[in-house]
Amino acid sequence: MAAGLAVAAAVLVPATGAWAADDGKAVFDQLCQGCHSIGGGDKAGPDLAGLADRRDRDWAEQFILAPDTVIASGDATAKELVAKYGAPMPNLAVTQSQADALLTHLGYADTAAPAPATPEPAAPATPAPAGDAERGKALFTGGNDFVEGGPSCLACHSVAGIGSLGGGQVGPDLTGAYAKFGGQQGLQAALKSVPFPTMAPIFQREPLTASEQADLTAFLADAPNRSRTSDAAAKLLGLSVGLAVIVAALALLLWRGRLTGVRRALVNQVKESRLR
Repeated sequence: MAAGLAVAAAVLVPATGAWAADDGKAVFDQLCQGCHSIGGGDKAGPDLAGLADRRDRDWAEQFILAPDTVIASGDATAKELVAKYGAPMPNLAVTQSQADALLTHLGYADTAAPAPATPEPAAPATPAPAGDAERGKALFTGGNDFVEGGPSCLACHSVAGIGSLGGGQVGPDLTGAYAKFGGQQGLQAALKSVPFPTMAPIFQREPLTASEQADLTAFLADAPNRSRTSDAAAKLLGLSVGLAVIVAALALLLWRGRLTGVRRALVNQVKESRLR
């Protein structure tokens, strides 16, 4: 169930102000139910029903607040859950009051201090830059270079409607990545922290800018709505037919040469027999 909290934290959008303990359902309904249920079975993330019976509060709280730290520590449960659900949980800077409210809603005893009656207004959060899907597509395919010089996404990944051959196969298809990571907040957080073992060595040295994160998120948000264009499909068919023709031609040439060699040997044998 650690993974449940891992992904739950992934879709928790840090909010301003304090959250009371009885706000947990609102937190879950607003931010978590896109990837999780409570008693309805696994979705993009695990079912969170009965979490309090399977994980102690301290572990669950730390996983919500700092999943990257828990995973990096080598925690066996965290490693198992990352393997099961296919992606590590990025650190979304979830606030303590958010975590307390959510944990209470998930069945843990309320240990949070009551929220003040008139909390001080928090400074407004800096809005994420608006993403542009076309710029994101250019970054994904390599039409535009990343500012820090990282490789294009298409080198390792594929996505709907891109390229006649669909892109790289080293990493997973990213058509459903937007939903898998809980929408804009979760996906941008993943692109910011890049917690994936094969990507981290590159993109932690050459991080994506906030604008690049937003553009890629906008592009991937629209990916499920795209399909391979008829032009791309025609190109793929043409490549397949062309490859088949080349293979057939090579086979014919090789077979013809073999037949010619056999015929020449037979002719020479007949000539030699006549000369005797």
